[in-house]
Amino acid sequence: MQTRLAVGAESKPSLLVAKGCFEPMGGAERDLIRVIPALCERFRVTVATLRPSEDLEELCSDLSIDLLQPKEPWIVPRGILNEILHRKQRGSFQQWASIPGIEERISDVDGVHLVSGDGSLGILRLIDSSKSVHVHYLEPDRGLYEDVLHLDVRGRPKRPLFLTHIALFFARFSDRRMVKKMTSSPNIVISANSTYSAEKFLSTYGFEAGVIRPNVSSKEFAKKETDREEGAWKEVEDLPEPPWVVTIGGFNWVKGIWECISMLEGSEVGLAIIGRGSDEDLYALKEHAKNCDVELWAFSDLDLNQLIATMRRSRAVISMAHGEPFGLTAIEALSIGVPALFVDEGGFRDSIVDGVCGRLLPRDDTTAWHLAIEEAADPEVVDRWKVAGRARISELELDPQTQADFIREAIFPNRSPLQLEEE
Repeated sequence: MQTRLAVGAESKPSLLVAKGCFEPMGGAERDLIRVIPALCERFRVTVATLRPSEDLEELCSDLSIDLLQPKEPWIVPRGILNEILHRKQRGSFQQWASIPGIEERISDVDGVHLVSGDGSLGILRLIDSSKSVHVHYLEPDRGLYEDVLHLDVRGRPKRPLFLTHIALFFARFSDRRMVKKMTSSPNIVISANSTYSAEKFLSTYGFEAGVIRPNVSSKEFAKKETDREEGAWKEVEDLPEPPWVVTIGGFNWVKGIWECISMLEGSEVGLAIIGRGSDEDLYALKEHAKNCDVELWAFSDLDLNQLIATMRRSRAVISMAHGEPFGLTAIEALSIGVPALFVDEGGFRDSIVDGVCGRLLPRDDTTAWHLAIEEAADPEVVDRWKVAGRARISELELDPQTQADFIREAIFPNRSPLQLEEE
């Protein structure tokens, strides 16, 4: 056995962290950015992406991490034709191959940590089959296997669903073939991001995935308000008047925002939405809120401190999302101690224990939701949920350091850090 490098930091094994797109910044991107500093304590890290975000570029600069990217950010193919032809994954290979120095860096690193998403899996064609790879495959491609992404903001089919099923036949075939190739490789380990997602992999593809859940940083989502957070809140325009609840997600049906508005009718509680979407869909949501006599505020460009400040000042953080694979918002609410009221579906069941650290509620039981919102105004209940919520985060080991350990074990199973350094 030959020592690869000298002592100290240079003796760490090397790791390529890759994800197709970091922009726009969603839960998966926030999760990965949080764990990169912890990975740097265990590996010499290089990051590769087809579309970086400002947050990623700032992090790589602060940590002196090499960031590999194309000369021009990749534009994700959108529209039904691109879905039919499965271009988001199939067409991304050329973009990965165009990144200067990418093949040489892949050849040099000891392992690869790849996070799924638009364009991510195309890089696998550049990776030799002997290389150790961990794919944090957060969820099956929902657009191919579920109808919910083919509904408009009101929950109506964008086109006849039987036509959508027929049109996506080739894309589903291509997707299954790609996954089968991954699962047949002895050096690729696949992890879902929740027990719910792992069950979906089994029913969709017929294989059992491991589970590595997302993480939350107590430094960012702190118990008490920080000076930066307080200052950021003062910069938020159109500040809502209490009482109100907040939901986070795009202006679409799958995130359940239309249903949140419907549920709040008659509650005398407003709704703040933090998310993005088309002007047309936002207009429809505002009209729906007006018809339900629910005050509505929408924020599309909040920075992290403004987002946290908005959550902290709400009566509760709520979600009626459909089939959410994990739901990072839930554990972020638990971390800062805001009541978490979530639909009793999907990955929310991984993090929330009903009545202990929040509520898991039936989608169609408006009365139960209204009672839970009233319960969230009780200081004794809030204090009890705060303690239990942070204990739940600790119990599930939802912190960056532990996630980094899980990733290291997935890439290099049964090998200690000392063995990795000496190889």
